[in-house]
Amino acid sequence: MTEEKVKDLTLLYAVGALDGSEREELERLLKANNEAAVEQTAAWHATMTAAVRQALHPVDPPAHVKQSLMKRIRQTIQRAKGGPGSLRFDHAEGIYTVYPEHMEWRKHPVPGVSFKVLSESKKRGYITMLMKVEPGTIFPAHHHSGEEECYVLSGSVILNGKRLGPGVLHHGDEGSDHGVLSSDEGALLFLVVAQEDYIPPAQ
Repeated sequence: MTEEKVKDLTLLYAVGALDGSEREELERLLKANNEAAVEQTAAWHATMTAAVRQALHPVDPPAHVKQSLMKRIRQTIQRAKGGPGSLRFDHAEGIYTVYPEHMEWRKHPVPGVSFKVLSESKKRGYITMLMKVEPGTIFPAHHHSGEEECYVLSGSVILNGKRLGPGVLHHGDEGSDHGVLSSDEGALLFLVVAQEDYIPPAQ
């Protein structure tokens, strides 16, 4: 194949107009590292790329397009990394799974109490959380600015002399006042509560 023929074929190849036996022949030359074919193909691709860049005018996308794109990228990365071993796995928009076993326990201002916030409803101001109570802990009386649901997973807590053990649900109405809670053996609790009632504001 003459050098002029290679030049013609590589031009057609660069613009995607080469097919059939001629395309197969040129690709064989490229695979065999034919110097003329490789150099000419690279040169034509460089020329075409420069021409396309000059023909295009950069346009900044609207802010909402960029935000949507970045959100999709974050979700894709999260789904790729999610699952056992991670804190959270996003299945789809607004649907996710949390793995509490991979979360750190945070210290509560009340000595002997630690917690993990599993999810948060910003619209309603409620959080779903796990609370760990060490043996001998006393949780002071407090006011409920919102409703409280407390389910005992293990151990027990004592309220008004009544021991609440595993499987017991304790409810508090919005606006109610809660008496002192204590635990002599320790407990693990699952709560759905108003955030301001249990989680101190960030300093």
